[in-house]
Amino acid sequence: MGMKKSLVLILALALGALALAADGEKVYQTYCMSCHQANGKGITGAFPPLVEVVPEYLEKGELGRQFLIHVVLFGLQGQITAGGGTFNSMMPPYGNQLSDDQVAAVLNYVAKAWGNDKLLPKDFKDFTPDEVKAERGKKLSPMQVYEEWKKLTQ
Repeated sequence: MGMKKSLVLILALALGALALAADGEKVYQTYCMSCHQANGKGITGAFPPLVEVVPEYLEKGELGRQFLIHVVLFGLQGQITAGGGTFNSMMPPYGNQLSDDQVAAVLNYVAKAWGNDKLLPKDFKDFTPDEVKAERGKKLSPMQVYEEWKKLTQ
């Protein structure tokens, strides 16, 4: 195969891989926006904001990253405080509906949307599908995820 054909093939494969990558904003719009709203500010007294809150969890290092993955995969049940408000709604688990790619993509989206990108820890690295896959095996309940939230925010 000639150099030109090789280059065309490599380019086609790269573009195909990009097309397969999950779109975090689309995942957010489909699964998250009805509660957390298009602006990420949630609904006062009902659903917590993600603006400024997601970077706060990420400041806590590995435990914060795991907690965010767990919330999406397994849901959350219990009274929390976030962004100055108190919330006691059930966050449903999305682990059965979303692939590892989609969970990583939506977490990367909420970590960087609405100005959150300016608040991220300096060493922030994107969530990866492999990282999500490793956490998925833990099969936590929404109440266990709530216990993680309590440890994270004490």
